[in-house]
Amino acid sequence: MGDPAGDADADPVEPGRRRAAGARRARSPAAVRAVLQAVAVSVLGVLPAFLVGALAVQIRADLDVGLGLFGLAAATLFTVSGGLARPGGRLVQRLGSRRGAALAAALATTSLTVIALAGSPAALVAGLAVGGLANAVAQPSANAVVSELVTEQRLGVAFGVKQSSIPAATLLGGLAVPGVALVLGWRWAVAGAVALAVVLLLASLAGGRDAGRRGAAAPRPPAAPDRGLPRGGLVVLTLGGFLGSAAATPTGVFLVDSAVAAGVGAGPAGLLFAGCSALGLVSRVGFGWWADRHPGRSAYLFIANLLTLGTLGYALLAAGPVPAVVVGGALAYGAGWAWTGLFHFAVIRDNRGAAASVTGFVQTGLSLGAASGPLLFGVVAQTASYDAAWLTAAALSLAGAVTVRVSRQMVRRSRGLPVSGRRPPFLPARTHPPAPSPEEELHR
Repeated sequence: MGDPAGDADADPVEPGRRRAAGARRARSPAAVRAVLQAVAVSVLGVLPAFLVGALAVQIRADLDVGLGLFGLAAATLFTVSGGLARPGGRLVQRLGSRRGAALAAALATTSLTVIALAGSPAALVAGLAVGGLANAVAQPSANAVVSELVTEQRLGVAFGVKQSSIPAATLLGGLAVPGVALVLGWRWAVAGAVALAVVLLLASLAGGRDAGRRGAAAPRPPAAPDRGLPRGGLVVLTLGGFLGSAAATPTGVFLVDSAVAAGVGAGPAGLLFAGCSALGLVSRVGFGWWADRHPGRSAYLFIANLLTLGTLGYALLAAGPVPAVVVGGALAYGAGWAWTGLFHFAVIRDNRGAAASVTGFVQTGLSLGAASGPLLFGVVAQTASYDAAWLTAAALSLAGAVTVRVSRQMVRRSRGLPVSGRRPPFLPARTHPPAPSPEEELHR
């Protein structure tokens, strides 16, 4: 049936898309390797920030860092990453995903080493700045290899798995609190992350061919050109990503410290952090699977709805009592921060030929939001309270939901699709494009 509710963003399939997708089905082993590589690289890109966030209680006590300064330190990684996202994407488009992954792993190793040896807040900030360089290269590298080697029928779940790197990083950080930091100290927890980064660096250097390097890959089957996104819609969507990221990222940096302030013990707070991270990981993969199974539904509306649910989660975190903190953390991770895989999926689906470059564009908003969010959150928490800071996050999340809906309307209008819920009665039925078949919807 058609799209009377305006929930689907599908266009009729262009000639050639079906042939290209069919030709890629034989690459499943390469696709599995691509997703695993993407997850590993993406984890390294964000691990310094979220490991420091999980170890906030110990690091703040050892280095005498206030909430405002700690928020600034956490924002450093994402500020650098956002500022260099576009040139990082162009660099990866030239170098290829394998070399990009190796460069990201080397920078992440350096970042974690500096953090482990930090004896002052300035050294901590310097280590996180290097981590920002790593993330600026890591995200385009991961997206490039997924876009090149994963079939369109599995693209949603692939990006769900790839974007599970963030909750995977926070999960590692949460487990490091009771498992290592409270026993041996926070520096040993970071040293363990350094060892992991070295292993992944060696694996990247030993990898196969570059997926996205110009001239390195075999000729691809003929396919219709990417439809792309209208410039205005892409800019507004990037703004929505900025707002949603600014609301969500403080959860990975301040949840443990906030839970302790609300009356949760340091060990249980670390386990809560790990549990919410695991929920976020499962949610991202599950939402990607849902997008693949329902290709005619709008990823943009799904993102907006998740941001709205996240608003409720942040409001519960502001409520204060321990049960509200637990439920709020679950909603914040399982919904308010689980939309990024769908975000990358929706954008790259129409720009597969330039996945690294378009990632650099939208990653600017995501990274700058991730930078300004912890900074704003830390300032509000220090000058007012954690309750006020979580309410600020709720407002940002709600604004992000509205902005994503606006960007969706701009994209649909540019493609001649209806933007309202019902067709005006004075317009003839032929003004609407014919409803695509389920197979055609796979290539919208």
